Amino acid sequence: MFSISQTPLIHESAIIDCRTEADFLAGHKRGAISIPAAELFARMHELPMRSTPLELWVDVSSKTTAQDFLSTKGYTLTQTLIWSEALAQTLQLTGQWATGAAQHTLWQPAPLIERFVTDIMPRYKIPAGKGLDLGCGAGRDLVYLAQHGWQMTGIDHLSGALQRTQDLAAHNQVTVTTLQMDLETSDNQLATLTPHSFDLIYGVRYLHRPLFSIIPTLLKPKGVFLYQTFMEGCEVLGGPRNPKFLLKHGELAHLFHHADIILDHIDYLNDGRPLSAFISVMPY
Repeated sequence: MFSISQTPLIHESAIIDCRTEADFLAGHKRGAISIPAAELFARMHELPMRSTPLELWVDVSSKTTAQDFLSTKGYTLTQTLIWSEALAQTLQLTGQWATGAAQHTLWQPAPLIERFVTDIMPRYKIPAGKGLDLGCGAGRDLVYLAQHGWQMTGIDHLSGALQRTQDLAAHNQVTVTTLQMDLETSDNQLATLTPHSFDLIYGVRYLHRPLFSIIPTLLKPKGVFLYQTFMEGCEVLGGPRNPKFLLKHGELAHLFHHADIILDHIDYLNDGRPLSAFISVMPY
């Protein structure tokens, strides 16, 4: 059974405020998110898809930096507004005024993570618990899960990635744990974690097959294993091309045949590359 999952283009403008965080907290347009111009490069993972047009709010000092950076990265700017007291008064008079931290985000988790939270968890009555992200990168997936009640730990071998994860968690008012580990060394540090201590373990766009034998030892009874990564077929459409990084059809179902498999589909990126959509539940 197969499913095609493609993210639709977003045509409504997103509102980015590139003034300082202090200025944003003091007052901003309702619906805006705050990324100071000087932090745009480090916080690119908080931006929406490049197909999303941007409405940009700046002060004089941040205008050129913000415009140049976002244009270089391929974003379309619908308009750039320079902050002024007159604009602030207009926002207040028209009900578009807000203060304090942003109440939403523009970035998205991996499609399978979002589906897990919005569909799989309620359908199978899976409560939020303790989760582990293998190769967390900039942390969007584990921060999203933390926003939905999960106690999350993220592992990555790059200290910079773990710092971005902690920063993203702080910007979104959640707390996560990060561990710096190289999961591909011969003395795999993953095996040193407490056995049967996680309710959820997952990997997104990361594949190192020796981990699959360790994962069941770390999951609690009825713990969930979720995996979404590139599959065979990607090599003819762009990449990855190395079989080392491509799941075979039916590979996860074979490895986790002892578990209750609740999802084993193929999703597709907009460019046609296939991704696994696999979720299983450990036996008692």
